Amino acid sequence: MPQEQDGRRVGPEELIQRGLIARRYYVDGRTRVQIADEFGLSRFKVARMLEDAVSSGMVEITVHAPESIDIELSRALKDTFDLRMAFAVRTITGGEGELWDAVGRVTADLLTEIVTPSDVLGVDCGRTLARMTTHLDSIAACDVVQLTGMAGEIGSNSAELVRRITALGGGRAWSMYAPLVVSDAQTCAALRSSRGIQETLSHHRSVTKAVVSIGAWNPGLSQVYDLLAPGEAQQWADHGVVAESCALMLDRDGRRIHGLDDRRMGVSEESLRSIEHVIAIAAGESKRDAVLAVLKSGLVSSLIIDANTAASLVR
Repeated sequence: MPQEQDGRRVGPEELIQRGLIARRYYVDGRTRVQIADEFGLSRFKVARMLEDAVSSGMVEITVHAPESIDIELSRALKDTFDLRMAFAVRTITGGEGELWDAVGRVTADLLTEIVTPSDVLGVDCGRTLARMTTHLDSIAACDVVQLTGMAGEIGSNSAELVRRITALGGGRAWSMYAPLVVSDAQTCAALRSSRGIQETLSHHRSVTKAVVSIGAWNPGLSQVYDLLAPGEAQQWADHGVVAESCALMLDRDGRRIHGLDDRRMGVSEESLRSIEHVIAIAAGESKRDAVLAVLKSGLVSSLIIDANTAASLVR
């Protein structure tokens, strides 16, 4: 029986052809050009018939989103801060370990999807990043570069994370066996002049994708904060520091606060800003202000955080 669509009658022959074209495209995975050649139609006609198949209800498209990701909140986060990608990750209890694990899992899934053999992957350090490596089942055989010196527990320092990723993917590792923050400028300069560290630092300019942590300027929430003597950490707080990423300190408006640059072992601000895609990760509402500062700084292009913190950012 003829049907009506957009005020015009659609005959059975067109309905059959529309159904065949929809099947070729959505089920058989053929391209519009291939379908156009098969049916002797223009690709614009094929595109119109595919649109009609959806609008008429002949084809129903259902998106099955991962249960752990809040799609609407992720979209709001992306739009609010003009991000390339944003993921708001749901958890059941909101416990610290669960947050690290959930954000780490989504980060691992994303890297598996977007990293290619032609990329050079830059890696920061942190507990959530350490959880990320435990969820990596595969990754492209790309070079992996350590962005920052070592801090934190043995299993979560940046050199160990680079080792794990390259062992999995088979790419080359560019490591930096030095602390994240050095006691004085002279020692830092001596370390930077060593051949191995110079090679790694030179590869920062080649990084195409990077994953970095966000630290809040409080005990236990920033590896940089925890490396400093309490008096010095408080001194920087008095100067307005609320966040750091790759040991680059920021105030609440995202402005850089210089001071550790001659003692930090890590990617320069210039090199970090030149990376095509920088993914920042953070877990826990205690990092809310730090996440906001990093977003304002423009240092990162994508964000993966827990849903509760995401909700507080887009209210």
